[in-house]
Amino acid sequence: MKLDLFNKETTVAQNKEAIRLLRDADIFTEAQFIVGLDNETPETLEETFQMAWDWQPDLANWSMYTPWPFSPLFQEIRDKVEVFDFSKYNFVTPIMKPAAMTRGELLDGVMKNYRRFYMRKALFHYPWRGTGYRRRYLLGCLKAFLKAGVQRSFYDLGKVGYWGPPTKDSVHFDFDGNRKLAEAQTADWEASADRAARAAERRAAVKAQMKTRAEDRKTLRLPDDAQPVLACGGGTAQMEET
Repeated sequence: MKLDLFNKETTVAQNKEAIRLLRDADIFTEAQFIVGLDNETPETLEETFQMAWDWQPDLANWSMYTPWPFSPLFQEIRDKVEVFDFSKYNFVTPIMKPAAMTRGELLDGVMKNYRRFYMRKALFHYPWRGTGYRRRYLLGCLKAFLKAGVQRSFYDLGKVGYWGPPTKDSVHFDFDGNRKLAEAQTADWEASADRAARAAERRAAVKAQMKTRAEDRKTLRLPDDAQPVLACGGGTAQMEET
């Protein structure tokens, strides 16, 4: 759902396989999940945790979606953007409010994922993972996480007054409601939206072309690195052997 939304042009299966290959080659891996869009739910947050634990990267991060002004996705969801306090656009503050959750519930769900992932890593993985530099690095990351957690600097927890699940309904993000987009910034809004729409159409056309080429290769039974021989009209239909 989110890979397509952010035009990542990869699949969940491809990402899982990439992490497996890197892990098998003893290359350090980190997975990052973007959360907090309008369609986020407790169930989708849980899915990201299960995915992270199934894939077993060395590190995992959950970053809040930040709708950078005039980006293509911002143009699509601009009616749902309520906060223009750009001092809070830091990937840890829930700028967007999901339809099915409060911002406090979203923050609590993300913290739940962090607690479970790194507690399990600390007990069952980091102390026994590899030798030398890799182990020292992982234990150093764990120490940094613990220090930031105790100091309440991780995810700005101290600033918003989050102390665990009991406080999820009382966290305060202190958005500056007086900050708005200036008229000069919104003057070419529609033009920006049109450019974003055209860019999306171009991406869709490229994807369709790639899909067609893949289907042609399959029909002709060509290897992945081969170029099909085109007929005079540019097609790939071949004469049947007699």
